[in-house]
Parts: sequence; C-alpha cells; structure tokens
Amino acid sequence: MLTVLSGLWQLSPLTDLSLPQGDLAFPAPISSILPADLSESDIAAQEWHLMHDVDVSEAMLACAAIDIVLKGVSHYAEVRINGNAVIDCFDCEETYRKEVKSHLQVGLNRIEILFLEQQDDDFLLDDDAPNMTDTTNKNNQVGIFGSIELQGIAHLRLERVTVIPILHHGCGEVKVVIYFQTLATGMIAANTKFDGMSYSIPIDVRSNRVTALFQVDAPRFWKTECPDNNDLYHIEVELEGQVMHIPYRMFEDQSEASFCY
Repeated sequence: MLTVLSGLWQLSPLTDLSLPQGDLAFPAPISSILPADLSESDIAAQEWHLMHDVDVSEAMLACAAIDIVLKGVSHYAEVRINGNAVIDCFDCEETYRKEVKSHLQVGLNRIEILFLEQQDDDFLLDDDAPNMTDTTNKNNQVGIFGSIELQGIAHLRLERVTVIPILHHGCGEVKVVIYFQTLATGMIAANTKFDGMSYSIPIDVRSNRVTALFQVDAPRFWKTECPDNNDLYHIEVELEGQVMHIPYRMFEDQSEASFCY
C-alpha cells in the first residue's frame, strides 16, 4: 500500500523571517517559489521549514510496517512525523527509508522537513550517520528532486537483490536472488522481470530469500571504454507493492552485483 505525498507543502523561513512563505509541490527546488533576486547560495545560507498533512487510513495502519521513503533530498535535512524526529538526510544517498508506523495515527498526520545547518554531531539516530557514496544535489539547489512516500508493508520487507551471471560458451543463466525480511506470515509471491522475461515466484516465509533463474543467449557485455545503453539489462523486482528497478551491467569476468532497496 503506497501513499505518495504529492500535494502542496508549506514552506517557511526559520532564520530570516522577512523572507516570504509559500506552497510548492515536489520534485522542485524551493527557489521555484522564492523571489528571483535570492541566489541559490543565499537560500542555502538560510534554514527552512516544510510542512505537509497526510490522511492515514485504518487499512494503512493495519500493515505490519510503514516506511517513509524520500528520494532526491538535497542538503542536510531533518524529517519529523507528528513532532517526532525520525530520520536525517545528508545529501549523499539517492533514497532514504525509515520504518515509522509507531509515529503515525489514523487520520491527519503532520510531516515536517527542516533544511538546517548541519553540525558534526547532528545525528537524530545512530544508524543515520552518513555514508558518503553518492550526491543527489547536482546543481547546489536546496529542495527535493524525487518523491516522498509512505510505503505500507503487509508481510515482507524487500531488502536487497543480488544478480549473479553463470556463463559458459557464449550462453548461460542469470540468477536473481531476492532477500526479504518476514514481518507477518501469508501467501505471497515475488514478481521478477529480466530482459523481457517474467516469473512469479511463491515465497516460503520460513526463509529470507527466493531465487529466479533466467536463461541468457548471446549475453550483452558492458564495455566500460565504449558504454552503450543497449547493452544494459533491465531487471524489475516487485514484492507486495515494493518495486525495485535495476539497470544491470554484465561483464565478461562474471562478477556478482548486489543492490539495496
């Protein structure tokens, strides 16, 4: 069950209160609703508050878990639900995810995002410490350049996917291993697509993984020196509404690749 927080968010300044308030929808930089004479560096020097109310149904709260998912958050930001701090975003990961069911209630819930000046010890939770592996803020704009969602999980949490090529004599197979965490028992299947082929795989919840094996004829190897998007393999994994898209590059040296959801 997915709720996309796609409506208007109320923007307010926290430092210079003479700056205007306004409403904006993401993805967008906050400069899109601010005076044109404010530069991106001027905006980044301020602290900002974003607020949005979302209606959570009884059906959503009946899920075994509910994650908040934020994509493309630029600059350091703190996220709060009904006044409770739940996650830090550090402008270093493409996607941030946190289990937040205990902070939600039936009816209206207030989601707040605060763009603040980051301090060295500004970690809401120990496991929120940054892993500086990527940069989502490509042009130094403050804003959110992806979606914000509440993802209800009924039984299984999709955790990661491992792709293993098994090649011999110009053909072979690709093994797609789906790792999950069981939150509640039930009859569940994972849907996996690979290069136009599709499998629906029943899941044994007593395990923590399920495997799909795809036949590959005349594999397309990725050449780093002359990359060609036609050589990409597109993998899609869907587990109870949790969808993971993987652009997979196959190399001749048969390496294993792992992708986190």
